[in-house]
Amino acid sequence: MDTADPLPSSPVTKALTSDAHPRVSWLPLVLVCFTGLVSVFNVTALPMAISGIVDGLDTTISNVQLAIVAYGVFVAAFTITGGKISGVLGAKNAQLLGLGIYAFGMLCCFLAQNISMLIAGEAIAGLGGALLVPNALAILGQAYSGPQRTVAVSVLAGTTGIGAAFALLVGGLLVQAWGWRAPFALLLAITAGTIVIASRVALIRIPFRGSVDKTSIALSAVGVLLLVAAINQIGSWGLVLAAESAPVSVLGLSPVLALLVIGGLVLHTFAARQHLLLRGERTPLLEPSVFESGLNRACLSGLVAINLLMAGVSYLLPLYTQMVLGKSPLGTAMILIPISLAALVSAAATPALMRLLACRWLLTGAHVLAAASAILLALTISNQWSGAWTLISEVCLGLGIGVGLSAGSALLMETNPPAIAGEIGSARGMANFLGLCTGTAVAGAVLMSVLAQSASVRITNSPDLLSSGSIEVTASSVSFVANDDLRASLTGLELTSAQLDQAVEINVESRLIALRASLSVLGLAALLPIVTFRHLPTRRQEAD
Repeated sequence: MDTADPLPSSPVTKALTSDAHPRVSWLPLVLVCFTGLVSVFNVTALPMAISGIVDGLDTTISNVQLAIVAYGVFVAAFTITGGKISGVLGAKNAQLLGLGIYAFGMLCCFLAQNISMLIAGEAIAGLGGALLVPNALAILGQAYSGPQRTVAVSVLAGTTGIGAAFALLVGGLLVQAWGWRAPFALLLAITAGTIVIASRVALIRIPFRGSVDKTSIALSAVGVLLLVAAINQIGSWGLVLAAESAPVSVLGLSPVLALLVIGGLVLHTFAARQHLLLRGERTPLLEPSVFESGLNRACLSGLVAINLLMAGVSYLLPLYTQMVLGKSPLGTAMILIPISLAALVSAAATPALMRLLACRWLLTGAHVLAAASAILLALTISNQWSGAWTLISEVCLGLGIGVGLSAGSALLMETNPPAIAGEIGSARGMANFLGLCTGTAVAGAVLMSVLAQSASVRITNSPDLLSSGSIEVTASSVSFVANDDLRASLTGLELTSAQLDQAVEINVESRLIALRASLSVLGLAALLPIVTFRHLPTRRQEAD
């Protein structure tokens, strides 16, 4: 039950307190779902347009990966700040501001003439998303209570599946018919409609008391940016030992280690400052109790891991099906749609599952299913993308992701008081988008590292290619390319026809090995938060 004192004059409050005839407007839920839809559509549609962006902006896959990561990085870095701004401005004003900034970012992406402008557009949209993501739970916390809130949060989480499926089909069709800019035009139109919905939603304006600590804003943003930057550079700089492309090295160690350590220390300082502000009777940027709860930490770590898996798969599979299988964006969508539809179905079923199963076992089962499915997909995937086991692994992967996203979010909302719904929304947003951007970074780093290592070993074991001395494979020189593009790039190296065929065959084998390794790493990562699930309730009534 809500602990806040309701305002009798509020229509929403009257609906929530009427046990006999509850009449609640679902317009706030429609608003946050449309907001979630445009956010997920952006994240999912961009990988679908990889090949078109590479050709249209004359850039590389690594640069497109940076554009994909940019949105999630800025949401993760500033979502805590966004949650506090939402408290200052009010949920409705924050929603309108966030949608306006997001729309401007999408406009920049639509008009982009080079990859730098595309990356900048995604970063600007991320700043808007940093307002929208934490504001979603704040809106639901104000509008609904009890079972209605559980349903609303589960529906919001299910929007991920809807948005992903919608982005795959519609985004793929738009890219194929009108080019890679078309999805951004659609997002602009949907965002404009969402702004109209936001203007019609009536929400209680809760007065904000206190101040926004600027030092905390800087600490939270810098800490997250350092961590994501480090993870994103593992493939090119190396994790422990510095690669040739690393800008600097001390005792042969990669700067990635230093960035990880510094980022962790900055975030530790941020957490300590929140306690200091609270003891000094000042307003913390994020309520320390959010992370002091073992249940909250378990849910948040689960959200990071399941989003990491989802983002990594969403990056790898479109890349592989377009660059290797030569599928069109629409053809790629049809291959990947089983994952999104399964996630949609399982997210919709999550409220019923939470009434039947203890949350600890439900979330543990979801993560085990998702991890096992990713590993099964890695074992069964082939260059023809066929077979019953591949389809089964895709469906099971979607089922695990849908439950993991929906149950984790719903449990966070159910077990925390409405008074800190905005704080919980901030933490949830940071967890979701930290997982999304690190998932793409981890998948790309493992893919390129294994590709370089595998190709290098095979060239070393091929006397004909090794004797030519023309082909040198390093982590910085390798690229995930189609066979025809590889032939074109090797044409000037004075290789014989047999040597060219052998190089292409090595490329085929190495790409498949790299894809399998990346999927396996993502699957194993989804298992990591299970150790924290001991804090989750073992009986359903404990979470009520």
